[in-house]
Amino acid sequence: MELAIQKVVAINLLVIGLSHIFQHRAWSEFFIRWQEKGEVGVFYTALLHLPIGSLIVGFHNVWSGIPTVLTVLGWGWTLKGLLYFVYPKHGLRMLNRVTPERSWEFIVPGILMVVYAGALTYHIFRQ
Repeated sequence: MELAIQKVVAINLLVIGLSHIFQHRAWSEFFIRWQEKGEVGVFYTALLHLPIGSLIVGFHNVWSGIPTVLTVLGWGWTLKGLLYFVYPKHGLRMLNRVTPERSWEFIVPGILMVVYAGALTYHIFRQ
């Protein structure tokens, strides 16, 4: 099951990371539209993070090597989902940081996602 989770996440991180790099303005607009919905928009963000995070936490308890980062990401996404569902005002503050002028800020996490997707893929095929 751990290997399956790694494969699913590697594919998703690659695609979403590339999208963050090449479509950062669209990502900015995407979150601005959610921002306009107020706390409901925060719930949308929580719904993005909680399912994948809890899937990783539930089925990928690996604490050594390259997959450790995936386990940490899973816990982070799960906690982010919890925080945004329980305390949406915090999530709204975070959404309010997104502006068209700052859309370039999506590029940095995009690069990190692509790099980690590559490292995870390398780990998968090395096994």
